[in-house]
Amino acid sequence: MSINTAIDSALSGMNAEANKLSAISSNVANSSTVGYKASETDFESLVLGSGSNGTTAGGVAATNWTDVSSAGQIQSTGVSTDLAVNGQGFFVVSNNATSGAGNYLLTQAGSFRPDASGNLVNAAGYYLQGQPIPASGVAGGVPQNMADLSTVNVANLTASATPTTAMTYAVNLPSNDTAYSATPPAPSSSSAQYYDGLGTQQTLTFDFTPTTAATANAPPTNTWTMNIYDSASATPTTPVGTATLVFAGTGPTAGELQSVTPTAGTYNPNAGTFSITTGSGATLPINIGAIGSPEGMTQLDGPFNTTNVTQNGSSFGTAQGVTISTDGIVTATFSNGATRPIYQLDLANVSNPDGLIPADGGAFQLSPAAGIPRLYQAGTGPVGTTEGGALEGSNVDLSTELTNLIATQNAYSSAGQVIQAANQMLQVVSHLNL
Repeated sequence: MSINTAIDSALSGMNAEANKLSAISSNVANSSTVGYKASETDFESLVLGSGSNGTTAGGVAATNWTDVSSAGQIQSTGVSTDLAVNGQGFFVVSNNATSGAGNYLLTQAGSFRPDASGNLVNAAGYYLQGQPIPASGVAGGVPQNMADLSTVNVANLTASATPTTAMTYAVNLPSNDTAYSATPPAPSSSSAQYYDGLGTQQTLTFDFTPTTAATANAPPTNTWTMNIYDSASATPTTPVGTATLVFAGTGPTAGELQSVTPTAGTYNPNAGTFSITTGSGATLPINIGAIGSPEGMTQLDGPFNTTNVTQNGSSFGTAQGVTISTDGIVTATFSNGATRPIYQLDLANVSNPDGLIPADGGAFQLSPAAGIPRLYQAGTGPVGTTEGGALEGSNVDLSTELTNLIATQNAYSSAGQVIQAANQMLQVVSHLNL
């Protein structure tokens, strides 16, 4: 082996270590970058030998690659549009918000925010892709091609108003109020809200007037008159529903409804629904309890107390935000309390993630070495679940990088010493030839 080949071999070592130093510096700089994947360096030895054409230098060659398959730590952020993949799989993104107009890439850097148009985009300008969910609330099958996905948009979402079609209303009426009293007690009253056909909130007021015993020696009547008033009525002081309620006063069913006799409205004793016609002309069934049932209206010892008021329906609502579940479903929440699924985030999987080609912004381009991408719903097949309000951190281990930095520095210095020694030997040879 000649001195020149020794210099060439050492020089290749310095170049290889410089290549590794470049990867280490990139890893250290991006140790806090969301979704960053560490650069690794592989060394390949060049065989030292000799033949008819002279001596080959040997040495080393370096190749950098990206450790895509190793995951970083998932950290909670509290921002609903931040996303992480817990397991295998990648979010599909595009560099153009118009569906089908850009290039599709894969990423695990999920820090997305709505832009001025409501499209979810990350800091690198990549738009999150998903499958729109129709009004039925059920997504179609997982697309076969990424071109079938659309940019996720969370703007201009509304929830239509829905009228109230069912209500439950129950109170406890004081059992002592139907006993004889020189001064009959005042009616007891409470209210409940409902929504009309336009989504306007209206109020039903329930008044209960006891029928007191005629004499001091007479037993309590256990009888009440219920009047229901509707704020939407053209004459809100005229009841839209009136009924006489009689409760059992003794025995095992004491305090339970014994009979309901309507004079305005209808009553179904089996279903326990008292139906009225609201001020807007709609029929509204109100569940006040079936005859002989402990559920619903009661007359027990104690104060007047509203025990159960529920109703369906809602007013018109505007979007207040989104949540993302572990199965990749993006659900919008509205000001009227309604929720609706709007997108399904299908994850892409490749057989060799380390074969993907790194791009700026923590994204990766597809390549033949990575394999053909396939889409799966989050949490199915080989892909992991989605974590809303969280981000995957860098997979860089700083302690390892600093250790590698010291080893790289030593190797570089050693190669430099080889070149220095070879140079001194050349100087000796040069003097001998004089």
